[in-house]
Amino acid sequence: MAGKVLHAQLHLLDRQLIDQASGELLGKVDDVELDLAADPPVVSALIAGRERIPAVQVMEVDTAVKIVRGDLDLTRGDDWVERHIIDKIPGAGHAPE
Repeated sequence: MAGKVLHAQLHLLDRQLIDQASGELLGKVDDVELDLAADPPVVSALIAGRERIPAVQVMEVDTAVKIVRGDLDLTRGDDWVERHIIDKIPGAGHAPE
């Protein structure tokens, strides 16, 4: 993405994060981290929940942001909610056939 000008609020914040390999939805971009020592300043990472996604893992910025997931655990919050809340709701399991 060298040389591409992005406006953080317009092109990054609240964009859907997608795993480039699987197409899985991984969350939203909550914040950006800037390298202010660079000239001009550049985005060094995206923040989604508690995870920091290094800029080198961002593959494409369009209507969504495609990333290389690597070992990031971006669904940790969703997994916790599913195990501790959703699964305990009566009828939340798979219906018998």
